[in-house]
Amino acid sequence: MSTEPGVCIIGFGSRGLGVLERIVTLTSAPEWGGRPFTVDIVDPRCDAIGIHDPAQPDYLLLNTTCSQVSPFPEEATVGDTVGDRGPNLYEWVRERGLRLAEDGYTLGPAGREIRADDYLPRRILGEYLSWFLQRVVDRAPGHLVIRFHRTEAAELTVLPDGNRRVLLDDGGVLTTPYVFLTTGHTPPAALPEQDRPLGEHRRVREIYPPVSRFADIRPGQTVALAGTGLSGMDALAALTLGRGGSYTRVDGTLQYVPSGDEPRILLYSRTGLPFRARPRANRQGRLYEPLVFTAEAVDRLRADAPEDGLSLHGDLLPLIRTEMRIAFHLRCAALLGGDGDRRAEDRTAEDRTADALRAAVAAGRLDSELDRLDAEHRTAFGLLDPEELLFPEPGDLSGSRAYQDWYGGRLAEDLEQAEAGLAGSPLKAALEVLRDRRELIRRAVDFAGLDEKSHDEFYGSFTAVLNRSVTGPQLDRHQELLALLRAGVAAVPLGPEPEVAWDEADGCWRLSSTRLAEPYSATADWLCHATSGQPDVERTGSRLLAGLVRTGIIRRHRSAVANSRGVDLTRGLHPVGSDGAADERVWVLGPLSEGTTFYNHYVPSPGGFSRALSDAHRSVVEMLSAVGEAAGEAGGEAGGETAAEVSEKKSPTETSSAKVAL
Repeated sequence: MSTEPGVCIIGFGSRGLGVLERIVTLTSAPEWGGRPFTVDIVDPRCDAIGIHDPAQPDYLLLNTTCSQVSPFPEEATVGDTVGDRGPNLYEWVRERGLRLAEDGYTLGPAGREIRADDYLPRRILGEYLSWFLQRVVDRAPGHLVIRFHRTEAAELTVLPDGNRRVLLDDGGVLTTPYVFLTTGHTPPAALPEQDRPLGEHRRVREIYPPVSRFADIRPGQTVALAGTGLSGMDALAALTLGRGGSYTRVDGTLQYVPSGDEPRILLYSRTGLPFRARPRANRQGRLYEPLVFTAEAVDRLRADAPEDGLSLHGDLLPLIRTEMRIAFHLRCAALLGGDGDRRAEDRTAEDRTADALRAAVAAGRLDSELDRLDAEHRTAFGLLDPEELLFPEPGDLSGSRAYQDWYGGRLAEDLEQAEAGLAGSPLKAALEVLRDRRELIRRAVDFAGLDEKSHDEFYGSFTAVLNRSVTGPQLDRHQELLALLRAGVAAVPLGPEPEVAWDEADGCWRLSSTRLAEPYSATADWLCHATSGQPDVERTGSRLLAGLVRTGIIRRHRSAVANSRGVDLTRGLHPVGSDGAADERVWVLGPLSEGTTFYNHYVPSPGGFSRALSDAHRSVVEMLSAVGEAAGEAGGEAGGETAAEVSEKKSPTETSSAKVAL
């Protein structure tokens, strides 16, 4: 069987879009030689928006500021093969004259100008990604054929000649040499009717899209809402703002104005701890260089680690905790030294403190220097305890009222820090190490870097610690949550780990505290799960993935570890089958990789290295190199340079139009 050079991209959100952009850029280069290549894209929508549907309401917000969103690759990630440059999301909305209404979330022609640190509606990212897709397609070369198949892939099999056969839900069949699996957040398998638990008719397991998911919830009913992170805040917004409620300020305090169509909402979570809000202003000035939690330190740890991997608490967390203390004291020094008033050429108090800390590292006396800074900064800023910051215990558990008072107080305290921003809050600066150094965390844990016990804890609970600390809701959402608590529309009465059960006799959900000294119980008409788990390849609702597991083409990473649910991959991002062999004609990118690699569910940011775009780049380079080598073997000199050689050179920014089959 003869198959033209090409690839099938299955799943087309932001990860699939990144793969397509790299193919367009690298096959546009003169070194590619104008050889024909075909890209088949299989996705029900084929618009690259993923979960960012432009039809969703404006009150559903991104939790990344608009200036920190861009799918355009940069030199830090792809070297000289950038291929195209364009506006980030902030610049894009400004170019279109969009403004932010007085309510703080509605985007349109009226209101104030958009600021770089605004959190914009999620739907506008969908429009931006669709625009970017069209821009990518428009600059594709004429020898590149792009075909969109608006359906799902149902089956993937290996043919005797090594090519792949992709069966589509609409009955179509594709034959291709290479495949990218970028299917994103695939849902879990539906329970058989006989296995459905009681109360399932009053349970909402997936809250998106919330307008339709919550349509059966009537005004005045009680909703038990499990989850207080980003999805929980989306659910709250949908059940309040989405029901016609609004907010107003009275004497400087935000107050909720009910519409009368809201349900009563009981919030709870496993830990009983609120998330921390994102800072108002993310950063001023350059990102400081780490002193102890460095790439070199991580590499030494992995080189010296036992055969089964690093210890989370014994090896990795000590470096992170120390770097948090360093970041804290650098920000303290800057604030006490008035660095904001100094000329750029002056040595600032932060610079001098960094020099002293570097000298202490070199002399082997860092702990004593940090202890000295603890004493120096304690009066003005308190004492930072990274362990307590990462692993706090919920506050007053004597009873429901006391716990709710503690919860509201914790929210208010964190909002003060968030309002100060990274420049004004040493505590937020310390926590931001977890976000700024995420790539180093990946370097430590990816590809079985942790021992099995640590791996299980990392993906079972520590990722939740990271999310709660630095990828929480927008500051405004927590201001709104406090207003809802004051208005009595929402409550957090149950404490950590409540027991939840369906009462068949009374036809309601019963919720009971398990850790409050004075027990508390409540009933609810509906139970809603506002949590987002990772795809589980062994319990997937995807017919395609289930078939790949069943036939042994893919398997779960570290099957002995309960909380490792993603696809087992090589360092080249090729799936490893049940026989232990890697399939080097298939690449898996995005959330399906979670477990083998860490943190695969984000949209790229400008101004630095992007793992998402790097994964796409190196995978496409490998694929096109294989195509070039095969062409060279078949036609002598016709093969031209490989894609690896192309990637060393700068790609042109303008090419002829592609052939696009819709």
